[in-house]
Amino acid sequence: MGITFKDYNLKEFIINNLANANITKPSEVQDKTIPLILDGKDVIGKARTGTGKTLAYLLPMIEKIDPKKRDLQMLVLAPSRELGLQIQREAEGILLNTDIRIQAIVEGMDLNKQLDKLKQKPHLVIATPGRLLHIIGLKKIKMHKIKIVALDEVDQILDQGLGEKVQAIIKTTLKERQLLSFSATISKEAEKILNKLMKAPTFVNLDNTKPIPSGIEHQYIISKSPKKTDTLVELLKTIKPKKSLVFINKNENVDRFVKSLHKLGFSVGGIQTRSKNQDRQHLLASFKKGKLKILVTTDLFTRGMDFQDVTHIFNMDLPLNKTDYLHRAGRTGRMNKKGVTINIIRDREKFIMYKMMKYLNISVKPITIINKKIVPVEKIIQKKRR
Repeated sequence: MGITFKDYNLKEFIINNLANANITKPSEVQDKTIPLILDGKDVIGKARTGTGKTLAYLLPMIEKIDPKKRDLQMLVLAPSRELGLQIQREAEGILLNTDIRIQAIVEGMDLNKQLDKLKQKPHLVIATPGRLLHIIGLKKIKMHKIKIVALDEVDQILDQGLGEKVQAIIKTTLKERQLLSFSATISKEAEKILNKLMKAPTFVNLDNTKPIPSGIEHQYIISKSPKKTDTLVELLKTIKPKKSLVFINKNENVDRFVKSLHKLGFSVGGIQTRSKNQDRQHLLASFKKGKLKILVTTDLFTRGMDFQDVTHIFNMDLPLNKTDYLHRAGRTGRMNKKGVTINIIRDREKFIMYKMMKYLNISVKPITIINKKIVPVEKIIQKKRR
């Protein structure tokens, strides 16, 4: 039978709302961390992408909320607006049919509307550090009753210029508060900061060997066309993926990619840092519902974003940072599903790619397209030997 969420003695509404979402058994990261968090421990959770880290901290946080009190009791910090809004949606699913109030305070959305909603006294706030620090400066939010602070995608928050803001926010909370952090990768620098902020944290590390789920296959194809886009188009026509993400490194190339694919009749949209918030939300919703089949973006969307049923990841450019490869690839193969990551490279990039894969302990296989079929290069070599 195995362990179920009932074994943690969580409140009835949590169990019911999980069951309504067909979630009855905890994932490994949830099973290892939920009892620790319920017990009041500070926790650093490191686990592969797509293993259920968000619920690992949300469930015990929600369990500890006292809805009778009109205080802010729980805080989640996220590195991006999109991830913040995704966490909010996940929390809302657990809070159905309750009096617990939740609010997202994130960049790029109307500040006055956010300030108005704060008057409703939310119990749980999900925020991006910059926007929350601004509101703290305006003295429009009270932080002194917060019981738990959770940092989602902690290495990104602490490494990318947000470290000082996060530390300033944590200083506004009481020393007795509990601190949690979760990510697929944790840098040495992030670990050092966490150890200063936390009280004897328990480090739960569940990915000592493979940083990406084993259900993801990694491939590469050498593009000999004048444009790599031609190779991508050939792959899309051959594979006909149900839902795919295309990653490129430069913002300014997103619109160009989208236009060229759209002209060829593909169901495609693109998001980059300059995209308007309304456009972003519309495209993300369309992609999640499956109305949009291909989403072109940059590393903006690699961290923590949970896209259901993405079958293929296409890297038009190799990421500039090795760990970004993990986060790109981790958008597929989530919760034990199968997935494929295909790197479209030039011959001269092969050395860089192999160096990256060796560092990440990932096995990558060469493929080619013959007679409108994907063929592993190994098979061609074996045939020639015969």
